[in-house]
Amino acid sequence: MFDMPAPRRPLMALAMSAWLVGWAYGIVFMSQQFFSGTPFGADRAFLVVWSAFWLAAGGWGATWLAWLLAGRERVTMDAHAIHIRKSIFGVGFTRTYPLLSVTQLRTFGREVPPLLAAGLNFTGRGASGVRFCSRNRTVRFARALDELTARSVVETLRARYPFDDAVAASAKPAA
Repeated sequence: MFDMPAPRRPLMALAMSAWLVGWAYGIVFMSQQFFSGTPFGADRAFLVVWSAFWLAAGGWGATWLAWLLAGRERVTMDAHAIHIRKSIFGVGFTRTYPLLSVTQLRTFGREVPPLLAAGLNFTGRGASGVRFCSRNRTVRFARALDELTARSVVETLRARYPFDDAVAASAKPAA
């Protein structure tokens, strides 16, 4: 089992915080329009629809900010599947990937000088991590890890299950 924080991206968190301040001002102005006492017409119907989308966007933004500041990622593997749980303050979701569907387990990231890597990580562009393919989809996790630690995670998972060997064996025709 691996339990790690979500990637901490200060610049992204600052940008999202600034956007949420603007979002809150928008909510104030929309609520003023709702309570202005004007009759309900096409413009108010549009405002209702717009408000629904605006509220959803704010919810998404607040969730993303919480993920950046306090998110956790837990990766577990049992005899049948890899389970990746992403949560914020204990509330989250778990995705399960059957081991037989997992192929191309590997690391990803940039092998660059440390100072450049620190700058890329600060802006949210240089994350390393682990990825694999499952059911025609690429799954990425452990994005808070550096390249060396991500390789260690891959080696640990491969020590517990022969990912590419199992797929190759099941793809061979029976003799």
